[in-house]
Order: sequence, then C-alpha cells, then structure tokens
Amino acid sequence: MIQIDPEKQVRMEKYKTKSDECFGNNDYETSIDLLVQAWGEIPQPKGLYPDTYNIVRDIIDTFTVIKNYKSAKQWLNHLYTSDFERIDDGEREFLSGTIYYELGELNVAKEFFDIANKKSEGRSFEGQDVKYIKLLKGS
Repeated sequence: MIQIDPEKQVRMEKYKTKSDECFGNNDYETSIDLLVQAWGEIPQPKGLYPDTYNIVRDIIDTFTVIKNYKSAKQWLNHLYTSDFERIDDGEREFLSGTIYYELGELNVAKEFFDIANKKSEGRSFEGQDVKYIKLLKGS
C-alpha cells in the first residue's frame, strides 16, 4: 500500500476525529459530512490506500444508525473498491446483506448472506441479529 501525502493525512485525521466527536454527541449528519470530507482527501485510485475501507465502513455504519439504508446502499460500491489488500473475509458481503435486508430486498440480501457465510465459514453471523441467519437458512 502507498501512503497518503502527509498534509492530506493530517486533514483526514482531523475530519475523522471531529466526526467521532459528532457521532458521540448524536450529531450523525455532521459526522457523516466530516467522513465524506475525509474520503475526499484520499487520492485516486482510492483502493490503494488502507484508510479507505474504515472511512467507508464508518459512513455506512452511521447511515445504518439513523436507518438511512438508501444512502448506506449508495456507499456499498465504495466498500468493494476500498483497501485492495484487506483480507476478504465476507464482511463486505455481510454488511451488504444487512442493508438489502433492511431495504426489504430479501432475495438480494440472501445472496449476499450466502457469500458472506461461505467466505467466513459462518463467522460473519456470530453476535449478529438472528433474523439474518434465519433468512439465509429459510426459517
């Protein structure tokens, strides 16, 4: 992985720190805006930089907290093109499945859950809401 220019890295870290503060204060919209600004500091192709995955994951997680699944879905593509060197353990697919589940797109959710289950050998479902595994198992 290559590193981000030090000036951009400092700005990105400031955005992330401030975003964490806003999240802690339940100011989710500002938290997301700051994460998007941090995302903007990362040069193209973004997948070469390790910070990309965590930023996108935080954006999606925050949209999920406020139950804005449509916006979370829009960021899923970025999740798959982030941090190319990250281990492919099914986490991306599991997260995709949860978002599609919450949007009521159960057939798509089940497909993602199936992939996540295979990649993680079932570990993706540990500690998660049982409704997801029930969809996968058809019960």
